[in-house]
Amino acid sequence: MKILLVNPPARKPEYQSIVVPPLGLLYVAAHLKGAGLDVRVKDAFAENMDWAQFAAYLKDEKPDVLGIGGMSPVIDTTFKAIRMARPHVRFVVMGGPHASLYRQGVFEQCPEVDYVVAGEGEETAAALIAALAEGGTGAGIAGVISKDLIHEDRPLISDIDALKNPDRSLVPNALYRYPLLKHRQVTTMMTSRGCPYACSFCDKSVSGSLWRARSVDGVLAEIDEIVNVHRIRSIIFYDDLFTVNKDRVVGICEGILRKGYNISWKCEGRVNLVDLDVMKLMKRAGCRIIAYGVESANQTGLDYLNKKTTVDQAVRAFALTRQAGIQTMAYFILGIPVESYEEALKTIDLARRIRATYAQFSILSPYYGTKVYDDAVSRGWYAEVDAHNPMDKDLKRPVMLSDNWDEEKLQRILKTAHREFYLRPGYMVNLLVSVDSMHQLMSYARGLFNILSWMKK
Repeated sequence: MKILLVNPPARKPEYQSIVVPPLGLLYVAAHLKGAGLDVRVKDAFAENMDWAQFAAYLKDEKPDVLGIGGMSPVIDTTFKAIRMARPHVRFVVMGGPHASLYRQGVFEQCPEVDYVVAGEGEETAAALIAALAEGGTGAGIAGVISKDLIHEDRPLISDIDALKNPDRSLVPNALYRYPLLKHRQVTTMMTSRGCPYACSFCDKSVSGSLWRARSVDGVLAEIDEIVNVHRIRSIIFYDDLFTVNKDRVVGICEGILRKGYNISWKCEGRVNLVDLDVMKLMKRAGCRIIAYGVESANQTGLDYLNKKTTVDQAVRAFALTRQAGIQTMAYFILGIPVESYEEALKTIDLARRIRATYAQFSILSPYYGTKVYDDAVSRGWYAEVDAHNPMDKDLKRPVMLSDNWDEEKLQRILKTAHREFYLRPGYMVNLLVSVDSMHQLMSYARGLFNILSWMKK
């Protein structure tokens, strides 16, 4: 069986300031290779292929199995890639968040799909492809869904140390970039799966709520491979929540220091899980950015999102992170249905007050499968509007049009947030002072240009 795993092209070829490896595909590829299967990965997005080039590539390759994932905001590109591939492949297998959420509904959205792999895909994909190679149908394999068959879900992988490291030799590592980290080449890495918290806007269809961690030794072994084999020194830890266990974070950081890796990295934290001594150690070990989901300056909004955090915790977390010498990324949600426009303005003020290095402002999107989706539908608040965020990759964005919000207010609050945070002279000066490479400076300039262009529309 000739297996091709693909990351489809962007809707149209253009410069992307952030391009990172398709980590899920690389995990599946490593597992399939470990089973002795012939597998390739094509990252058409990173290679900036246009759709004509992608179609020609598929026609030339003619794999037996096409494996593809996809997230809901860009699922149209996944389906377009599948339709292009269909005449040239025997089987189309789809996994990832969208497929895990919609399950058998995928076949109505894209009839060209043969099989859906729901949840964590490594073991399920290997079992399915082995069955197909022997002339089977995937019947009886947990986690596999077809037009006619729905099997029981495969349990979450309890021992994620048993998984093989992602096979980075299969992708164009030189093309990956993330301008907020120090070194030009970047990769992504997972040290744990799952998140024990239950925010109402979050999708957990793939990795679930059970937090499962890799051993410190396993994490360090992969970092060693990244640094010494692939010569990459910027890493984005893709864990839902890197800082769950303090002792484990300390072990990883001490190992990085002991082995002398000169790396720059980013991770996800939580405002109620901050420790100054640990963050000082993280800084010494190369941590450049910690991202926090602040979401709102109003406790009413935080409670609606089931964040289990307070505004005071956010203020403290950013002060301590700054004291440790680590930059911060703050995620904020606007358009929360139980908040007024005036209360949302307080969230913008909080972004400035906590002195976040970077801020990401998004309109609350009730995606299918989340608790806010159920609430939006039941209350008649659900609507889909054109995407209006300069960082959005989707065409349409689901929103909640409650008594407090209409589409015009959502557009206005989003532009206000970007103007009030990013277009401050003092902020731009501080950002320029922090620049330590030409590629970072160029990325900042492009980002500012995008925001200004969007503001003028």
